[in-house]
Amino acid sequence: MTDNHQYETPPAGTLDWHLPLNRNFERIDTDVEIRDTDANRSNYTAKSGAKFLATDTGNVYIGDGGSWAQLGTIGTDAAAVEGSGITSLLLDGYVVALARNLSAPQSIDPAGTDTPIQDALDLVAANGGGEVRLPAGVVEETGPIRPYEETQIIGLGVEITKISITDRDADGILFDRESGVSRVALDGFALNGPAGTGPTGVAIHHTNRDTQDLKVGRLLLWGWNNSVYRVDEGVGPFQCRHDQLTIYECDAGDQDGLFEFRSWYGPANWFGTIAAYPSANVSGQNTTVFFSRGGTQTVDYLTMGGSAGVAVDQTWDSVVEFGHVHWEPTTNPSNPSAIVRLRGHGTALVGAVKHVTGTADYVYELGYDDYNGRGPARKVLGPYIELGADADIASNVINLSAPGDPSNPSLYQGSPNDVTVTHNDGNTGGLRALGTAGTGF
Repeated sequence: MTDNHQYETPPAGTLDWHLPLNRNFERIDTDVEIRDTDANRSNYTAKSGAKFLATDTGNVYIGDGGSWAQLGTIGTDAAAVEGSGITSLLLDGYVVALARNLSAPQSIDPAGTDTPIQDALDLVAANGGGEVRLPAGVVEETGPIRPYEETQIIGLGVEITKISITDRDADGILFDRESGVSRVALDGFALNGPAGTGPTGVAIHHTNRDTQDLKVGRLLLWGWNNSVYRVDEGVGPFQCRHDQLTIYECDAGDQDGLFEFRSWYGPANWFGTIAAYPSANVSGQNTTVFFSRGGTQTVDYLTMGGSAGVAVDQTWDSVVEFGHVHWEPTTNPSNPSAIVRLRGHGTALVGAVKHVTGTADYVYELGYDDYNGRGPARKVLGPYIELGADADIASNVINLSAPGDPSNPSLYQGSPNDVTVTHNDGNTGGLRALGTAGTGF
């Protein structure tokens, strides 16, 4: 069988070839032949100046037909590759493992295993840590993918490299190792769930110990009927950075949110841009986008459409900061009670809320937190910006549904006319509207 791969002649004095698995090879130019042969390579005829790359079972050789040097081995699951051949392998659909203690990169054929990415991670972790490079196209993985410390999973781009988790009950990327996981990087791929009409696992799930120094670049999450990013109670990721996360066709209507911080600790977690376009196809409910019970989370820009209901839901003692909230739902089954709900004593800072489409009862709700039994305190609310005829607020900008703590007041950068008090406990002065230099409610 003739190999259809394109090869370039390596520079003089160098070798720069890749050998895809389970292929037979024929002559590709006048100076180099690549072909299958028997173990003693006896079916070659020496020619003046000729060079051969040859394989037998599990081995790779270079020679002139009379003398041979072994370059390396090829296994059924992984093959050694070198130089620019890595790029060719990625474009041909192979997963490539690069590790500190591997003498050469290794390739894994996704057609030969149900867990090609985990296989590559295992190989990298066993060889001192390193990088798993993902190919062009769709790589199927039963899931979950469980990173080790000092490992990276890197694709060619979210529209080029796609991981498809095939086990409906499996999480996508799972941080659950007993020792915790530090210094993991994820970048440049789409992480697709099983979609359909039934529940799925969680796209990125922290379930055990604490994840430290996670670095997420650009990821796209699609087809999850669950949360897409969850931190379980008792688990505290810290010093984790996420540059850009885009979510399409995910339904978390039955959960606390697309992003769920259920734990009560975990400092210094940062998100650059979260763009969420959930659906209500499975639950029939709006999806809360960002829920936080504890820890510290900073989000520079939160933008959403689809069936996004409540944008931010803060409870207990979490500390949250959102630079800008852009609310533009198009398919909500019902109107949420507020775009931003801030409950309990945790500090919250919202730079501004921009409203383009959809209807909510209020923009902000400052309320009582049943989880810790405390009213609202230490909230700083930026201005509300309504854009266009398709944006509507049914009641008012702010609903003060529980008395504020006067010793830890909250501040609103707007008019006192924007505030409606719906509780019956009297004026405490715990919320100050700055439009008239500090009117108290």
